[in-house]
Amino acid sequence: MANTRFKGGTASERLALDTLSDADMLQTRHKPGTNEDADYGVSKAVLQSIPVAVCTTAAGTAAKTASLTGSCPDFTLLSGREVLVYFSNWNSAASPTLNFAGTGAIPIASLYGKTVQIWRPNSWLHLKYVDITISGTRYQKWLILNEKAPEQDHNIPRWVDGHLGKDITAYVTDGTLWQRLNGTNGFSLFEDIYAGDYWQMSRAISAPNQDSQYAVTGSQWVTIAGINTLRGNGDNISMDYNHLVMVPGKGETGSFHFGRKRMNPTNTTEGGYVASEMHTATFGEVVNAGSTAEGATINQQLYAEFGSHLKTTRELLSNAMTSTLTNRFGSATGASSGWAWVSCQACLMSEIEVYGSTVWSSSGYDTGTACKQLPLFAFSKKAINNRSSWYWLKDIAFGASFALVINGGAANSYHASTADIYVRPRFVLGA
Repeated sequence: MANTRFKGGTASERLALDTLSDADMLQTRHKPGTNEDADYGVSKAVLQSIPVAVCTTAAGTAAKTASLTGSCPDFTLLSGREVLVYFSNWNSAASPTLNFAGTGAIPIASLYGKTVQIWRPNSWLHLKYVDITISGTRYQKWLILNEKAPEQDHNIPRWVDGHLGKDITAYVTDGTLWQRLNGTNGFSLFEDIYAGDYWQMSRAISAPNQDSQYAVTGSQWVTIAGINTLRGNGDNISMDYNHLVMVPGKGETGSFHFGRKRMNPTNTTEGGYVASEMHTATFGEVVNAGSTAEGATINQQLYAEFGSHLKTTRELLSNAMTSTLTNRFGSATGASSGWAWVSCQACLMSEIEVYGSTVWSSSGYDTGTACKQLPLFAFSKKAINNRSSWYWLKDIAFGASFALVINGGAANSYHASTADIYVRPRFVLGA
């Protein structure tokens, strides 16, 4: 080993890198009498440079291989060693490993304990090799040094220029919304989409209204009220896919509705929400074809806009009302008294989904599976109502009335035949 120098025990014997030539080797001595009893040399080039390698392994292959570019021909794998790797392909494989310069397959790990799965093509990863033993167990990892710190929960709305939410119309237009939702094609999971974000549809959606004096054009904007908040919902489906729960509106601004419509032709809640004109005629049957013709149902209009991205959910909805039951008004003037599983696309929200608690809802049959407050409303009272509209909820208040949100944001109820109350359903979109 030419030009070997030792680090001495005194200050005058200690070596600095600027006193070493490129050919000098720094000799290290391991613990005598062990399997590691040997001399090793580490060159100045190894000490000073960060080895660079290129990986061309296919995206779906977990076992990544990286070859040195020649920047560090005498590479030695030591704990604490840092390297740079250029990945020409993106990664879609779970639990990827890296064989760097023939040193063996070692797991790639996040500094923050996140699952490592996605990086984009033509990415550079700055990695640090660690080899430690904890409680008798050896851990070898390539830690990603240049990854971003964990971002905030995507169900927590963000603020952009002082306003809640971000206009993500461009993601809908270019089709990347669905890739971002699923973390595919080089995008990270939910990349740059949050509850409270909104986009403009190609047309406004409006409820058909038999009374022309109350007919009004609905919103052309929709807002994400929650991400994956209906997972596990349903009797014969689990909704085990990434999805967006949507409502009319533009964050905290704009019109919070798809037009105006009565709940029933007369002041009755008989038959529950399932029997209401709102459910049967205004939203209509579940569809697999769209329509924008005059009189088209909300479901038909939504399908015309979103196609198969509009998902069918299974909801537990009230299907009976007993007129002699006591309600939250403290009077025996009617309460919901039964429920049934029903397939839906558009569906009115419950008091719990909006307020986070029951207010005038007459019984648990009104709530069913709609038993979790949507994140948008948990973080913004103004998103519940910005004073632009009164809108119906699906809860029965008593024999003649359904619950609603009034334009000041308060909870209330109104007679079912009132035609000038707005329609603000939720619906689900997925890739």
